[in-house]
Amino acid sequence: MAILVDEARWQWRGTRWAHLVSDASYDELHEFARGLGKRRLGFQGDHYDVDVIDRDRAVDLGALAVDSRTLVRRIRGAGLRNRLDKPQWVRVAAWPSGERLLVHELPVDFRAAFDAVGLDLTAPVVALFEDLDRQAVLVDLPPDVPVDASHPELIVGGLRVDGSRSIEMIVSR
Repeated sequence: MAILVDEARWQWRGTRWAHLVSDASYDELHEFARGLGKRRLGFQGDHYDVDVIDRDRAVDLGALAVDSRTLVRRIRGAGLRNRLDKPQWVRVAAWPSGERLLVHELPVDFRAAFDAVGLDLTAPVVALFEDLDRQAVLVDLPPDVPVDASHPELIVGGLRVDGSRSIEMIVSR
C-alpha cells in the first residue's frame, strides 16, 4: 500500500495543483500530509490538494507519482474514494497577521483545550472555522514553540516550506 500523488496540472491561485491520496487508509494519508505541513482542515474527503512544491516534496518523501486515472483506480479499489463526505468548513472569524489571540474571542471549549496543551493564549490565531458539529481554531507557530501534542483534539503539523508549522484544534460542539 502507498501514498500516491498525481500530476500537478490543475491551475488555481497562480500555480498548479495535484491530489495526494492513500490506497491503504485515511490515517496513513493524514500522517503523511501532516509531515508535509498540510492542515487537516484541507482534507477533501478522500484527498489533499497539494501545490507543485508540496507535490515534489511528497515524491521526495516516498509518495508514488502516478497519473490521475491510476490514482482514482487505486483509491476506488481500496474503498477510499469518497466524493460525497467532503468536510464543509466555514471560516467564521479571521485575525490579521500579527494580531494576538484574545481568550474572550474564542468559544469556551477552546479555552480549556488551549490551556491543556500548554499553548500560550497570546499565540497568533489565523482563523476560526465551523462545520455542522465541530469548531476548529488554526494557529501558525514557529517550530521552536513547545506544545503538548498528546491532546486528542490537537493536530500538530509538520514544517511547511516557509519554516512555520500549523497547529489545529478541533472540538465537537
